Amino acid sequence: MCGALSPDETIREMTAHDLDAVTEIEQLSFVSPWTRRLFEETLGSSISTSVIMEKDGSAVGYIILYSVESEAHILNVAVHPKHRGKGYGAGLINHVLDYFKARRVTEFFLEVREGNIGAIRLYSRYGFEKIGKRKKYYTETNEDAVVMRLSLPG
Repeated sequence: MCGALSPDETIREMTAHDLDAVTEIEQLSFVSPWTRRLFEETLGSSISTSVIMEKDGSAVGYIILYSVESEAHILNVAVHPKHRGKGYGAGLINHVLDYFKARRVTEFFLEVREGNIGAIRLYSRYGFEKIGKRKKYYTETNEDAVVMRLSLPG
C-alpha cells in the first residue's frame, strides 16, 4: 500500500460488525488498549469519525477522530503488527486528511508516545509539528506524550 489503494484494499467507515477485528488489533498494538465498550461509545458519538482499512476483506488497521467545526483530534490509530511497514498507516492518515480538508477542517491534533519514533516520523511527514508535551500522560508506563498539530490554510 503506497499511494493509491490496490484492488484488494478498501477504506470505509467502521461499523459495530468490525469491533472484533478492531479490538484484536488494539490489544496487539497497545500496552493499555481501549475496551470494546469504549469503541462502541466512540462509534455512537456524533462527533466521531471511525475508519477501517481492509486487505482482502480482513481488517489491517483503523483510525478514529473527533471533530468539531474546524478542528479534528486523532484519538487512535493502529495497524495490525503483521501488516506494519507496508504503508497502511499512511493510507489511513491520507484518507482522513483528504476527508476532513474537504469539510474545511484546518487544525488537526494528536498525542503520541514519546518513544514511538516511527509514528512521530510518520506524522511529521504529513506536516504535523510538535507543540508540547504531556508529562506521564500514559499512566500505565508513566511515559510522556508528544502533542502534535497540523495547521492547514483556511
